[in-house]
Amino acid sequence: MPRGRPAPGVSELPLHLAGGPTIVLGAGIAGLAAADSLVRSGHKVIVIERGNAAGGTHRSRQIGPYTFDVGSIFYEENARVFDLAPGIRDLCPQVLSLQRRVAPDGSILLYPIEPRDLLKQSPLRLARSVLDLLGSRIAVSRDGTLEAICRKRLGGTFFEDTGLRSYIGRFHHVPPDQIDEEFFFRRMAIIERFTRMNALARSAARAIRIRQGSQHRKRWPMRVRPREGYQAMFRPIVERLTAAGVEFAFGEQLSAVEREGSFFRVGTQCSGQSGHHGPKHGAGRDGAPRTTRLASAVVSTIPVDALHRVLFSAPSGTVSLDMTTLYVSAAHLHPDAGNVLFNFHAEGEWKRATIYSRIYPDPACGREFFSVETTLPPGARHSPGAAFEDFRDHATRLGLASDLRLEGHELVEDSYPLYTVGARARLDAALDRIAGVGIISAGRQGRFEYLPTSSGVIAQVIRNLDCGAAPAASPEMAA
Repeated sequence: MPRGRPAPGVSELPLHLAGGPTIVLGAGIAGLAAADSLVRSGHKVIVIERGNAAGGTHRSRQIGPYTFDVGSIFYEENARVFDLAPGIRDLCPQVLSLQRRVAPDGSILLYPIEPRDLLKQSPLRLARSVLDLLGSRIAVSRDGTLEAICRKRLGGTFFEDTGLRSYIGRFHHVPPDQIDEEFFFRRMAIIERFTRMNALARSAARAIRIRQGSQHRKRWPMRVRPREGYQAMFRPIVERLTAAGVEFAFGEQLSAVEREGSFFRVGTQCSGQSGHHGPKHGAGRDGAPRTTRLASAVVSTIPVDALHRVLFSAPSGTVSLDMTTLYVSAAHLHPDAGNVLFNFHAEGEWKRATIYSRIYPDPACGREFFSVETTLPPGARHSPGAAFEDFRDHATRLGLASDLRLEGHELVEDSYPLYTVGARARLDAALDRIAGVGIISAGRQGRFEYLPTSSGVIAQVIRNLDCGAAPAASPEMAA
């Protein structure tokens, strides 16, 4: 599919045009990676971030004895984020990622779908499912929707019985027949690989051997954010980049970007949080301090729609899903829940729980504590009380937890791109308009991409800066 106009490469950026810096919008992982690449290439770099710290949507919150997070906290051993500052890998403990899912019957099974789970069906049901799968490969035609590709690759019976259809509907708040099939290849890459015919045959044989006790699957530990929270990891990155010459302007909200010949005039409004400010200051109509900077180039890692509205005073046509994150404690959690639990059950609005008390065990803490994520339909309000009641009722009814308490909550804006059918054309048009101004778009937010891992984000940023190449499909399903 077309990907919009390629962004200019880093070698094409004006290196020291009248001393003008390159401005990077956003200090999440994509923005930090962009700043690192640019400063290594000899550019003067200023990073503008509306929050008061680096990390973007990766942030932690301390509530009493508990440390909670927004988003996934797992990193592969060789994650590229560890290259942004020396020693940060050693700050991150090693743990086994024990991912589980609540199945349609309320039981707890491995996540993602495992062949051994399918083999637990009765012989008649299994035969029917296999015949349905084989028949779907022939009878079902792809029509560009997620519904069709899932039914073609899994068969309708597996698609429904595994709970995958329920999970997809819960994630998007839109039926699978209205979602572009690109979601399957980008966000469900594990399922895509698993449902190839040769992979299915190998997986089935392996599942039979495992069930017979002749083989066990080896699990590899992963890294997780430091026990103290995300800033213990991001602070050294900011310090290292600052020492290399990068300037950070925290607490500044983008308010204007204008092209003036070979320069950009970038305006920000102070959000009231501490941060470095540029040389020219003023005040907006509301009295909030404002700053204007001249730049020879602009790299954006902030949401496409936010930048598009600043540039053109109009929406981009893209739609993102916000997310309510609940911070919850419990007297008891099901022992088989692992440390990450996905909801593939037909009921309950929540999609994922990350259980910190099992990742960072502390005998002095008498309760389990975890975050619970619920994506919001487009235009819906953040209603943590209602979300908690829904989760508490569902978890209690299934025997997953007891004595649940809501310790806190957070609204996470622009958590996931909503790729309805036809969204790619609107996105490409928006990226073309942004590229036409001369701005380089990079990262998950900057290019409206499904990039569930930090390494995927950084690799994509480097491609966009160096050659403007479109990102490759993500290797993980970590929704």
